[in-house]
Amino acid sequence: MWTHQGPLRSSTVPRRSKAWFLENSRSFRRTLLMRRDGARLHAGSPPTGDLDRIRRKMAFLVSSGVPERDAQMAMLAASRFTVGCVLEEQADTGAPDGEDLPDDFPVIAHEEAFEAGLALILGGLDQRSAAPGRTSGAPSPT
Repeated sequence: MWTHQGPLRSSTVPRRSKAWFLENSRSFRRTLLMRRDGARLHAGSPPTGDLDRIRRKMAFLVSSGVPERDAQMAMLAASRFTVGCVLEEQADTGAPDGEDLPDDFPVIAHEEAFEAGLALILGGLDQRSAAPGRTSGAPSPT
């Protein structure tokens, strides 16, 4: 799963936690895509009925060595990123083959953009967790 992004450097976030984080976001994306306007219906809804499941997810990341605040922010970032990606994908009306776009405008498939963004979020989480002396989610002093 993770290897398509290149070799991993030393990390404090275990490989199984990375795989879980990626699959959790992919599963959420698939769920939103199952229903027309799924992202719009989900956006802004408080997760009050899902708190136990969210707590278990957080506990898993924290037990994997991710500082609690970083785990919270990573889950929030991935969730909002996923909703945004699905919102864009569901709003895509299949515009003409870029005939109104400049020649150098990159055309990136929705799934490719989603996977690249997830890799960036996970890479950031990994980097923060691996920073020397990081034991909490508080920003490092500058």
